[in-house]
Amino acid sequence: MADRSPLHLLAVYGPLLLIGLAAGALRALGQRPGLPSSTRRAFGIGWVLLLLAGTPAWLFLAATLRW
Repeated sequence: MADRSPLHLLAVYGPLLLIGLAAGALRALGQRPGLPSSTRRAFGIGWVLLLLAGTPAWLFLAATLRW
């Protein structure tokens, strides 16, 4: 039976939580008033790429490591 302790679950799913928090922070930073449009665009692209690339990459790694 696989170890399902809270520490193990945090080790497995913690990076997904960090990816989500980082994407949310980029999204919030991009919505601040007074930013140049190029900066807003960069934050917008950054948070989407973080979610689109980071989450599947972590899930693939976790599956490869059989977590």
